[in-house]
Amino acid sequence: MLSTGQSNSVGNEAFPPLTMTQPYRNIMFNVGIIPGTNCDGNGCRVYEKPTSFIPLTEGDYFFDYAVETMSAGMANLVGKLGAEKLLVGKPSHDLLVSLHGRSGYTYACLRKNGCDFFGTPNPYTTPFDDGMNEVSDAMDLAKAAGKTYVVRAVTAIHGESDHYAYTMGLAEFPMPGTDGTSTIQNYADAMLEWQRDYDRGVKTITGQTDDVPLLQLQMSNWNDVPHSQIPTWQLEAHTRAPGKVVLVGPSYIFEYAGDCLHYSNHGERHIGEYFAKVYARMFIEGLPWEPVRPKQVTLDGTVVTAKFYVPKPPLVLDANRVSNPGNYGFEFYDTSGSPPKITAVEVVGDDTVKVTLDRKPSNGARLRYAYTAVPLTCPGVESGPRGNLRDSDDTPSNNSYELFNWAVVFDEPVN
Repeated sequence: MLSTGQSNSVGNEAFPPLTMTQPYRNIMFNVGIIPGTNCDGNGCRVYEKPTSFIPLTEGDYFFDYAVETMSAGMANLVGKLGAEKLLVGKPSHDLLVSLHGRSGYTYACLRKNGCDFFGTPNPYTTPFDDGMNEVSDAMDLAKAAGKTYVVRAVTAIHGESDHYAYTMGLAEFPMPGTDGTSTIQNYADAMLEWQRDYDRGVKTITGQTDDVPLLQLQMSNWNDVPHSQIPTWQLEAHTRAPGKVVLVGPSYIFEYAGDCLHYSNHGERHIGEYFAKVYARMFIEGLPWEPVRPKQVTLDGTVVTAKFYVPKPPLVLDANRVSNPGNYGFEFYDTSGSPPKITAVEVVGDDTVKVTLDRKPSNGARLRYAYTAVPLTCPGVESGPRGNLRDSDDTPSNNSYELFNWAVVFDEPVN
């Protein structure tokens, strides 16, 4: 597993580290989960070449303090699910996790070829190149140890810096594609390009034929303006590239640190277990993954009916684990300037939600969820953009966390 992203991918503020022993057979490089060293807010200056594998534990340093990333949480729940349920009596499924995220980087600097923001010559290593070095070094070390090696996926925890670029009028899109011919119009296009470049780069090194999907966590932690385009573009990328760009779920359910931007140490480990569920479904069970998201949204008079993809039915409206922001997080919009108000939200089947309006809508009707932030509030289960719709997933955790699948941020047309 390769991991990338910005500060939340490398565990900023997620201290102290929690996972200091390895209960399964998961591994990391002897130089740590993060081979990049001499790192600061602008990047990492050195890629430290690994010489062996060691048991996967947390405690890496990106800045000057040891942190918990999501890496061990992910790998260890995969180990648990394999040992106790999915691979009983079969060989263990051992994961090597390496991470080349960078604090504060927009997509432009994380993608293939990087960016020119830091001058020429660039004093910092290019994150994408570090990822390819991780693949090459892992391939060599695995071969020397008599093991097979394949890259199953790339994980991404990202979006905040591009969000702020948009809200400050500094958006880097559109931008030329890394292929030299295409134009990347927006963040959704970027996610498809990111996956393609990792897929091609990995296959060139390993010779594998298995595709390398991009597993992404949906951003739910903006708090400067009411709305963000990033989470809806992340969902768009998931629908445009099925099985290649995969949306794991939303991030409003996790524990945040005191700065109201980064995850706590428990938040990081909890996130890892959500990535693990998707990994196990896709690569051990061989099944596609769909988060809780709308499958169909229709209007009949004053009633909007939304059918959802539901990993583990039935759907539940849960205002105990997440506080109710109003209408369980659902919003209705039309082009009238004064859209109908929601009078009721009900679960009416294992996969169906009924939203009742106070009058018939005008044109351009849309159903939205977890869509609006109250500026200058903290994200999470008590405030920030959020909702109360979840499934009934009872997947066991290694760490006593609940692992329900919560509905993603969406803004869907009503048919």
